[in-house]
Amino acid sequence: MTRSCFNRFYIEIFVGVVMLSLVAPWVGVTQNGKSSLSGRVVDTDGNPVAKLSLAVKPVEINMGKEIGSLAPLKSWPRAVTDAEGRFSIANIDPVSSRLVMFPEHGSRFEIVSVQIGDLIFNYAKIDGTGFPTWLGQLTFAIEPNMSLEDIVVKVKPPDMRLRGRVLLRDRTPLANAEIDLTIRRRRRSHEGFFLFPRSRSASGGHTRYFVSTDAQGYFVTYQLKGTSEYSVVVRYKGASAKSRWVRLEEGERYDKFVLRLNDLAEHRENQSKREKARQAVWMVNPQNDHAYKRITCNSWEAAKAEAEAEGAYLVTINDAAEQKWLEALYPEKAFFWIGLRVPEEGAAWQWDSGEPLTYANWGTVGRPNSTTKGEGKVPVALIFASKRWMAIDSESRLRPAVKHAILEKDRY
Repeated sequence: MTRSCFNRFYIEIFVGVVMLSLVAPWVGVTQNGKSSLSGRVVDTDGNPVAKLSLAVKPVEINMGKEIGSLAPLKSWPRAVTDAEGRFSIANIDPVSSRLVMFPEHGSRFEIVSVQIGDLIFNYAKIDGTGFPTWLGQLTFAIEPNMSLEDIVVKVKPPDMRLRGRVLLRDRTPLANAEIDLTIRRRRRSHEGFFLFPRSRSASGGHTRYFVSTDAQGYFVTYQLKGTSEYSVVVRYKGASAKSRWVRLEEGERYDKFVLRLNDLAEHRENQSKREKARQAVWMVNPQNDHAYKRITCNSWEAAKAEAEAEGAYLVTINDAAEQKWLEALYPEKAFFWIGLRVPEEGAAWQWDSGEPLTYANWGTVGRPNSTTKGEGKVPVALIFASKRWMAIDSESRLRPAVKHAILEKDRY
């Protein structure tokens, strides 16, 4: 992509995001409603595309950088197109989101453009350093209780793909699992005579994301960047496997990768032991001498009850230093309940410990409004990837993904 084309494309995408933000601003949790979008999927000739899976991926973007998905793959709202290419996706949370194929990197099609009313957002692949990872794709947020209709999604078959299978030590497939996949690429230049070439230098990069295997353990990705040498690395619950390098020309496919996670059982056992030990240990913050512990729980209320049983309270975060210390202590991609709930209308913000709210670290959706009386207090969690704060009500698709909480004691 040339610099002039890039500038024009960047302006188009930037204006589009602003327009959607004006149309569908975030108004808090007071309405307690979900949004939806519907439309149809067509190919570049205008023909409907049937049996195609689409999803709304909740994302966290901060200062132009995509921090990661707000939630695991399984919680993304999604739908499958009918014979006429029509789809409808409901229960969308009012957060920064992106319309993607599902599975995101394993679909037989890729998005060319999305048309919403008179606005057309063209998708493009941006390859180069210094560009934000979300550039080239539409990121939007929909107001609660709002329905966007008659969206037209134009798609085309991807040009290249890699397909592989993940097996365990006994050669059984790693079925229906969410894996961490890294696509490595390199381009090597050569010197010497054509009968005796030798490598002179190499350049390349890598792309890392989460994909799902199917019932037979297969994964597929279309996120390739033209003629190059490619290799894949699979990580799952501490175990990993790496493929050999293969060279693909523009438009080629390779479907023969087989990766064996020979040490998965050992990693699972060690991880279980570490988790049990970790949940039994209180970690002391030297800045305030308070002790902290992570627990597993089924709800905010269950976490609060366990905290009280241990003479503790759900964590109170009083300043940026404490926030950063917690981020370093619990860096894994997971949600954590904290000791804060959205107060009812007219009430003050207050931590579970009884302290007033004096510091905040809200995510991109911002601080929610107070709830109406009788609706109940909405609990707050540290977000999946960024560890900033987000209110998650009982109807949110993210709610089942919150399985941990952080406890705090003044003294240990």
